[in-house]
Amino acid sequence: MKIRKSTEKDFTKIMIVVKKLHPKWFDSFATSKSIPSDLRIHGGFVAEDKGRIIGFLTFTSDEGNARISWMGVDPKFHGKNVGTSLLKALEKKLKKNGFKELRVETLAESTEYEPYEKTRLFYKKRGFEVEKIRKIKSKDTGTILDLATLVKNL
Repeated sequence: MKIRKSTEKDFTKIMIVVKKLHPKWFDSFATSKSIPSDLRIHGGFVAEDKGRIIGFLTFTSDEGNARISWMGVDPKFHGKNVGTSLLKALEKKLKKNGFKELRVETLAESTEYEPYEKTRLFYKKRGFEVEKIRKIKSKDTGTILDLATLVKNL
């Protein structure tokens, strides 16, 4: 497996991974609107295996605050350190550029949904802690959900 910076040429292959994660991890609004837009402007990394993209991570920063915007790994490669490798590449870049913290948002523990229980565990094992929780309205269903902001000191 190789981790490298993503380029515009990776868009179609990243979207293949995104579609494999729909609807368990990414809802229809994310797959059709949010992710395609963000992939074009956010920085990021991809994980490749034998020339095939098997995972991706995008990030942004605002006023010195770094945030993971999207991260996804082909379900066939879950548990094989793809996500960890992508996260390490981002952390290395952020530290090199003087960032002290990294944030990510995910569904809070109050939302009992097995895929996101795994997501929260992934981040917890890598040093992220809950910073705050806020209510959001799903753009797909209109359901009110609790969204947790997780933070990790770099």
